[in-house]
Amino acid sequence: MEAIHQIIDGKILNQVISLPEPMQNIFVEIIIKPADKQANPALTRSDLQKRLLGSHTESLSSALQPNANLSLKKLRAERRQKYERVD
Repeated sequence: MEAIHQIIDGKILNQVISLPEPMQNIFVEIIIKPADKQANPALTRSDLQKRLLGSHTESLSSALQPNANLSLKKLRAERRQKYERVD
């Protein structure tokens, strides 16, 4: 049987499933393997999407989208100033 082992920050995993308090502040190992076809899932896809709203995935997507108040010219100038520095 195929399985996946992954180390993940407990703070991130706690947004998906409830972890005991001691596990929320450390890295934890998760093991993913196929479930029995008759198993009743504790977490559905829609439940997962609801739990992830406002979490780190939302902050990442907003970080990738530019500020709507800036013109393209000003946005380019800002990014050039930020990323073209040579130290």
